[in-house]
Amino acid sequence: MGEVIGELLALLTDGFVRSLHVVRTRRRLAAGRPVRVPCSARPDRSRWLAEYASGRLWLTPGATHAVFRARGLGHLDLPVGGTFHDPEPDSWQSQDWAAKTYRPPGGGTPVHLQVDSRYLPLLEAALTGPDPLRKA
Repeated sequence: MGEVIGELLALLTDGFVRSLHVVRTRRRLAAGRPVRVPCSARPDRSRWLAEYASGRLWLTPGATHAVFRARGLGHLDLPVGGTFHDPEPDSWQSQDWAAKTYRPPGGGTPVHLQVDSRYLPLLEAALTGPDPLRKA
């Protein structure tokens, strides 16, 4: 019975806690402070896995790059100023997680990102907005 209550508690509080984290992340970016956004990424490269890797995207206001870090895979630099495109077909199933393809400026390697839909406007503004991020 305790396990069921624990699962229900986690299920019911996750949305509330994530909403608070989104608000906090938005405030920190507006104040010029660095933030970490939980997401999954899959670049079109042969040295990375063919599936999404869970990690965090490190964003710093004014930087020229954002950095995706995942345990055991190192880091992936994303130049700021690219464009977002529609999700790849059949690549995601969850209603809560939005999948987008980020194409860096200058024809760099596209990176497929999955992020909680509440972070998506924040992520798009940070990576494509007029104010570039500082050196991360």
